[in-house]
Amino acid sequence: DETAWGMFQREEDAPGEARSGGAAPAPPGDGPSPSRRREESRARGTGGKDGSPSAWTSDAFPEYLNFMAREAGTGEEEDYRTWDWGDVEGNEGTFNPVWTAIRAQAESQSKSEPLLSSYLYSAVLCHDTFEKALASVLANRIGDATLLPTQLFPTFLDILKSGSGESVLGESIQAGDEGDQLLLKGALLDIQVTKDRDPACQTYLEALLYYKGYHALQVHRIAHQLWSTGHEVMAHMIQSRSSEVLGVDIHPGARIGKGIMLDHATGVVIGETAQIGDYTSLLQGVTLGGTGVGSGDRHPKVGRNVLIGAQATVLGNITVGDGAMIAAGSVVLKSVPENAMIAGIPARVVGSTTGTPAVSMQQGGWQQQQVQASDIDIEFFI
Repeated sequence: DETAWGMFQREEDAPGEARSGGAAPAPPGDGPSPSRRREESRARGTGGKDGSPSAWTSDAFPEYLNFMAREAGTGEEEDYRTWDWGDVEGNEGTFNPVWTAIRAQAESQSKSEPLLSSYLYSAVLCHDTFEKALASVLANRIGDATLLPTQLFPTFLDILKSGSGESVLGESIQAGDEGDQLLLKGALLDIQVTKDRDPACQTYLEALLYYKGYHALQVHRIAHQLWSTGHEVMAHMIQSRSSEVLGVDIHPGARIGKGIMLDHATGVVIGETAQIGDYTSLLQGVTLGGTGVGSGDRHPKVGRNVLIGAQATVLGNITVGDGAMIAAGSVVLKSVPENAMIAGIPARVVGSTTGTPAVSMQQGGWQQQQVQASDIDIEFFI
């Protein structure tokens, strides 16, 4: 008896062609096994140890990464080298020391932790630039079943490559001026200060892959760029996902400078009209909020090199001067002078700062200082 597949095949034969004596074609699903296809791929020179990528690369990654495998299959060794390990030669125009360090750390850890090798490859090693790796990490971090990482990745990458960003506490800088790619430069400075200021962060790779404060900050930079260019719905969607996944709620309208660290980051809330100057550090639970339901400019303006301790709350359209430090748990309702150290509920000036508090992260020892509050001398311990 002939199968339906065999009958169909015979009907498709050309006129005059023999209809018997040959083996019936294999029905769908009976083709070569995956291992057989890999062997055939190696035989064709598209996989193996000859310098071209193994066949699994075209199947193991989402479509938005497969273009790198296709480029690598051209046979050009230079293309493959760039695709596989990243073009990190130290020429003056393209050399990026942070990205070079990240790749070296990823290669080392993929050897020492084989279980993570696929993850490290897809997150870092298959990308040839820092912005591609960052876009991939962020897209996979906040993506879900309806907001797909494969859709977010090209959007994030375009913004990171061309986003002008802003000079916080100054005028907006347009792409093509001195501020070209300011957003990407901010992301690089953020990862550098995260490693420098957090003794628990041993490598740039850790910050890129695992530190949600860094992730939340970079997602905000992307959302703010969308917000500033009229894509408010998309900006809100990204901010909502970031808040849900990372526990950090930063309105896309907030303006945040470069070299920022959100340490631990859980519970950080930053309002729409808030501003944060360059090189500032915020710890977990910090709130930069308003004082009522009124619209308009209603959130704090934090200067440069400010350290805001854990669970501190700063409310209203007030300013926090450059170099100031706000002790953990304080509630700040009035403007803070430059280089002032404040603490308490409500917060009062209890001393002064020297140097760079946001960089040193020194939140004070048990230094007792006398402070005049109303007509009574009150002792504060910070």
